[in-house]
Amino acid sequence: MNWAAIGPELIIMMTAFFILLAGLKKGMNKLSFLSGVSLVGIIAALLFTLTLWGEAPTIENPGNPGMFSGALIYDRFSLAFNLLFLLMALFPIFGSARYPEENHENKAEYFTLLLMAVAGMMFLAKSGNLITVFISLELFSIALYILCGFSAKHGTGKEGPNTSAELSWETLASQESTVKYLLTGAFASAILVYGMALIYAGSGTTELKMIGQLIHENPYTKNTLVYIGMGLMFCGLAFKISLVPFHSWTPDVYQGAPTPITGFMSVATKAAAFAVIARVFFTALPELEKVWMPILFGMSVLTMLVGNTAAIFQDDLKRMLAYSSIAHAGYMLLAMPVMSGDSIYAIMIYLVMYLFMNLGAFFVVITVKNKTGGETFDDYKGLGWEMPLIGVVMTIFMVSLTGLPPSAGFVGKFYIFASLIKGGNQFYWLVVVGGINSVISLYYYFRVVKVMFLEGERKDTILQPPTVMAGMLLATAIPTVILGIYWTPVADWIQNSLTFFIQTL
Repeated sequence: MNWAAIGPELIIMMTAFFILLAGLKKGMNKLSFLSGVSLVGIIAALLFTLTLWGEAPTIENPGNPGMFSGALIYDRFSLAFNLLFLLMALFPIFGSARYPEENHENKAEYFTLLLMAVAGMMFLAKSGNLITVFISLELFSIALYILCGFSAKHGTGKEGPNTSAELSWETLASQESTVKYLLTGAFASAILVYGMALIYAGSGTTELKMIGQLIHENPYTKNTLVYIGMGLMFCGLAFKISLVPFHSWTPDVYQGAPTPITGFMSVATKAAAFAVIARVFFTALPELEKVWMPILFGMSVLTMLVGNTAAIFQDDLKRMLAYSSIAHAGYMLLAMPVMSGDSIYAIMIYLVMYLFMNLGAFFVVITVKNKTGGETFDDYKGLGWEMPLIGVVMTIFMVSLTGLPPSAGFVGKFYIFASLIKGGNQFYWLVVVGGINSVISLYYYFRVVKVMFLEGERKDTILQPPTVMAGMLLATAIPTVILGIYWTPVADWIQNSLTFFIQTL
């Protein structure tokens, strides 16, 4: 048994348990110490993942990628997602200056839950069995349910049930978000596991590769149970990605959750869901392509239209970015039904580009929230002149999210549209639809730029964000620009991570 292959996951989980125990000791229950330990754990897992990269199975040296009787799969596809999840985890770590506050008694729980969510996503990318898919999915989902209620103004933990203090709007919104996410998430999980049960009943196994082989070799396996199970599984996963019509929870949850958690969820959950969709649909259910392909096309188009249209009418920036993330889920999965290596390649490039520009936008939201106490468009009036760094980097992120050249967002959309064109003329209309939606998004993204530079009073004083936040803003803005000009190393790295996965399908 190759235990080293799950070394990064074990490092993250051990770090989480250490933080939980450290929180019991008063001298260690400090925000700086706990965030520092979390950062060390993430960096250690990153370095361990890089060491595994050279040892992972390849076409030249295939080996056996299966672990624990096929429950987990060790390949560069999963390692690539490990790196993405760990990089995404840096966002809520560095963005935790106010979440939780220093006097909050549950600081250790915050970092423990965050790391357990990351571990769940990492295991999900490795899952080669329906059972491990479900367990991993629930591991990170349950952690996120609780984190969504971790409002900065939730209290110190000392309030009793008979307190006379009125709850703030932020607290109520946070509580609403966690309850709504829990209820809808539990319902989606029930649908998902029921779909898995039906697939097991129809095929006689829960191993993804075996399901694919049985469906290919035995036409009787393509029975009603498998078809229904596939549909129910897709509905459960569509909830995680916020595909329309399973998106209704997203705006309220994103708005009410702490901003660092919102930013993390907006990217990480989509990446995790894509990883498992690629595993399940490309490995276990490729023979049913004619059934799920038109459904996915329709939902992707509808998701883009609803997300972009609804974002136009929002006055809260977090809520606007929530609808924007819904639209980007539509862009991302637009290439999935092409059923080729180019489509997976394009989606992964899009994920990498989306990581920097979206997390950067949420870093701006955190910085402005710390300054003004608000997240509405009114709080951004004249901010481009008062805080030039904020104005410049936010403009970069908005241009990139729109998909205009030269930016990382343009490269991501280019690869998505290119994969559709290479897929054949039956996909050309989707390129047109995607282009129209990009034009629609231009309105609300540039509304942010307009508010920052053309509205409000121009102030003579120039303010700079805190050093840590300024560093993180630059750390996301610079790659957003550079990757729009020179993205070859990232493209080559993704190609290298996918070769073995695609060839073994």
